Amino acid sequence: MSVLVLRHGESTANVEGVIVSSPGARALTEVGLSRRGREQAAEAGRRAREAGFDAGTIVLSSDFARAAETAAVFAAELGARGARIDARLRERDFGPFDEGPASAYDDIWAADAAGRSGEHGVEPVASVARRVGAVLAEADALAADGRSVVLVAHGDVLQIALALREGRDPHEHREVPHLGNAELRELGPARPVPADASARA
Repeated sequence: MSVLVLRHGESTANVEGVIVSSPGARALTEVGLSRRGREQAAEAGRRAREAGFDAGTIVLSSDFARAAETAAVFAAELGARGARIDARLRERDFGPFDEGPASAYDDIWAADAAGRSGEHGVEPVASVARRVGAVLAEADALAADGRSVVLVAHGDVLQIALALREGRDPHEHREVPHLGNAELRELGPARPVPADASARA
């Protein structure tokens, strides 16, 4: 069986070009999918069904509205009962950059690569890696028990998950091929992460 990641479909925040990352009403209930985002989520579900995924697939999702909506649409296409919400999959908290322009990501990612990921109150890469790494371990256990698992979350969270899976220092997450909106990607076998990676900020 497989473990896959699915980035949320296009959100209203994506359309507006703003960062919405703090776990308040905006993220949890107000900033959902655009019409295009719902179509993307449905298409991802149809492609997964055609590839053999079915109602027995376990869908785990961030509690942020844009991810939860994606997960619900995706699961419906598979005939699954719905998604299980897991707050550990929620978006990385970008602190003072929340509600600001998405152009700020470039500076944040440069700080990540330089080992300064906690600058300016942004959630450190190591913190995201710990929480998403725990979810990956649980998903692997479910897959080993014969279930397919899809993790529905956000760009940075899933880039960090992909880096961990490839055995990279998670601070190098932008070197992993970028996940587009509603892109579904299968994870390969886990590789060991460098021992010194967890010591970085």
